[in-house]
Amino acid sequence: MTNRAETTAYETIIIGAGASGLFYAATDSSCKGRPGLVLEKTGKPGQKLLMSGNGACNITHGGSIKEFIDKYGNTGSRIRTCLYRHSNLELMDFLSSGGVSLLERDDGKVFPASMKAADILDLLLKKTAENDYEIRTKSEVTEISPNSENGIIVSLADGTVLQTERLVIATGGASYPATGSDGSFAEVLRRVLGIKLTELKPALTPVYVQNYPFSDISGVSLEDVEVSSEAHVVRGPLLFTHRGLSGPAALHISQYVKTGSIIHLNFLPERTIPDVFRQLKEEQPGNNRGIANYLSQSFGLPKALTEKMFADPTRKFSSVGHKELETVAHLMMDRQFSVSGTGGWNEAMVTAGGVSLDEMNLKDMSLKAFPDIRVIGEALDINGDTGGYNLQFAYSSARAAQNTGGVK
Repeated sequence: MTNRAETTAYETIIIGAGASGLFYAATDSSCKGRPGLVLEKTGKPGQKLLMSGNGACNITHGGSIKEFIDKYGNTGSRIRTCLYRHSNLELMDFLSSGGVSLLERDDGKVFPASMKAADILDLLLKKTAENDYEIRTKSEVTEISPNSENGIIVSLADGTVLQTERLVIATGGASYPATGSDGSFAEVLRRVLGIKLTELKPALTPVYVQNYPFSDISGVSLEDVEVSSEAHVVRGPLLFTHRGLSGPAALHISQYVKTGSIIHLNFLPERTIPDVFRQLKEEQPGNNRGIANYLSQSFGLPKALTEKMFADPTRKFSSVGHKELETVAHLMMDRQFSVSGTGGWNEAMVTAGGVSLDEMNLKDMSLKAFPDIRVIGEALDINGDTGGYNLQFAYSSARAAQNTGGVK
């Protein structure tokens, strides 16, 4: 195919019209009067953003930005400056000043008050246009040449060749591949630029276990469960689905487990097994309630769950022997399962892995070897917990990448 070189010199080209790419374009006024371009390989921008929070878009989290750092695992300390300089308060102010009213729930999650992700996307598209950025859809980038005499050359699948002074990689990870976030651009970065990438893996995904006993109570949830595996311990809401474990606690532990791992469920994380065992012994004599009813009422657990713990959940509590009481305590506080697998790319909320942080100057999100190329959002080896932390990093990294110190 003959290349169709364009004479227009773009000040900035952004590859990817997902959250981070649109945050960059929507907050970058440097292209006013000089064209900027966003390239999106699918037919529509912001598809994954529209899916976030089941369409409600948990855009960030409330509270102090200092509390965000440990939500990104071992990498949190390395992006501290980025988050502090472009915090959740800055993001919320950007949205509010743009006309998007926000709602902070009791659990700290921040949403548009309308609970519609489309309101966030509409604002980003409006601001992108105001900043003189064009969004070009169905434009897949296949090659980049960073050392051209004419700046950075970007080649598209249809043969188009573009020029730019600055290139922003906002291609996302590999979760929900139908939205265009399929991880394929990682190979271009590795092959063309020779940079190190950490293996891409599904993260924040359901966990499946052997002999799963909770299929018929799908939809039952608990607000506070401790889920652990080896040295990793997470705590939060847990949801039983038809096939496995979901909800924030399971999603968080998913990146630390693999097939054959043992996970432990503690439905009473504020208690200890000796303490619960003592209560069971004290309250047992003469107690003729069915054991499932007793456990549900005394320990605040869903009855559907306590009924699943026993072959005969209506058996009188007073008839249970002391040895069995120990088993009861362990069923509530140390239920063990062997992991049979985790959800794949179509179920993962985010991607673990990506461009190694060792390749990056994190002050401005530039590649050390190619200072005019910035990498932001999920394309980096950064993944946060559920609760708005990944979209916050999409914003913070996009804003940090606009730092012009030391670049053209």
